[in-house]
Amino acid sequence: MKHVHDFLNQHITDHSIIGMGSGSTIEAYIPAAAEYIQKHDLDVTFVPTSTRTEKFLHDHRMTTSLDIEKIDFTIDGADHFTPSLSAVKGYGGALLREKQIGYFSKDIIIVAKEDKQTGSFEGLKIPVEINPFLSELTKIQIEGISEAEITDRLDGDDLFVTDNGNYIADCRFRSIPDISSLHNELINIPGVIETGIFDRFISQIVSFSDNDMVIHKNQ
Repeated sequence: MKHVHDFLNQHITDHSIIGMGSGSTIEAYIPAAAEYIQKHDLDVTFVPTSTRTEKFLHDHRMTTSLDIEKIDFTIDGADHFTPSLSAVKGYGGALLREKQIGYFSKDIIIVAKEDKQTGSFEGLKIPVEINPFLSELTKIQIEGISEAEITDRLDGDDLFVTDNGNYIADCRFRSIPDISSLHNELINIPGVIETGIFDRFISQIVSFSDNDMVIHKNQ
């Protein structure tokens, strides 16, 4: 992945404030980012999307802060994506913070293996973060959308709890005519906190294999 890491490092400049996402692809990149920053003696602050990412950044002696007034850009992974710059995220459970940080960023760079590319999100797992209060009723409302199949996200034998104290409902939708409309329909259900649908903020997606990468950008 050195070719991908080198590409990402080109975006890091002195005094940057960078959102740093979650997941295995990001955790593989963090040591390379730390080495680049230390080698070039750069003053960089990271805004982590999860407590796990925050710990990983600290383990590599990188500065983090939530007391910031801007985010220059965010680097994050994706669980599925389309070349038209839509993505599904949240398999690690950090989708709310990922979306908050992405929204407040000037740019988002998504990095994902090429086998995560898809032509449609129909039938694929889409995480939805829901409030624990009356969560069963919230899920019944979600099931009414395109005959959704819902699986509770678990942590062992217990329900998975996000960093924000919420639950995750993993949803599969039989038909998705428009991914933006699906997000809007879900987010309008009382009790739905956020969805794993990212379709508005992404500036580029880096799709990579062992030896190559393709960059999808807004036209």
